[in-house]
Amino acid sequence: MDSELADLAEAILGVGRELRMRVDADVEHLTAQEAHVMRHIDHHPGVTPSDVARATGLQRSNLSTALRGLERRGFVERRADPHDARGINLFPTDRAAENLTRLRRQWAQHLSSALGGDVENAAVAKALLKRVEAGLMAERLA
Repeated sequence: MDSELADLAEAILGVGRELRMRVDADVEHLTAQEAHVMRHIDHHPGVTPSDVARATGLQRSNLSTALRGLERRGFVERRADPHDARGINLFPTDRAAENLTRLRRQWAQHLSSALGGDVENAAVAKALLKRVEAGLMAERLA
C-alpha cells in the first residue's frame, strides 16, 4: 500500500511538471510561490495576508515578495478591511481571472489530449485529489 501511495505522489508531481512545461505564451508566467498564493486568493477572495501565509505555509517575507510581484503585474488588489481599517484584504483582479481562464483552458486541452479524449473518470480523480489536498493541509495546520 505504501508503494502505491508513493507512486501516486510521484505521478502527481510528474503531471504538474508536464503541465507547467506546456504553458503557452498567452498565459503570463507566475513563479511557483506566486501561483500558490494566487490560487489561494482566487479560491478565497477577501482573504487577509495572515490567512494566506497560514494556508500556504509560506513565511511572511516570502509571502510579501510574492504579493509584491502579483500586485506589480496587476493580479492582486489590496483593499481596506471593512471591519478593521488597520487590516487589508486581498482580491484577484480581472486581469488575474482572464489569465486563469486561459491557463485552465490550456490545462483542459492538454489533459484531454493526453487521455485521448477519455475524460470519463476525471471527476473521480479530481475528488480524490481534492480530498488528499484537504487532508494534507489539515495535518499541516493542526
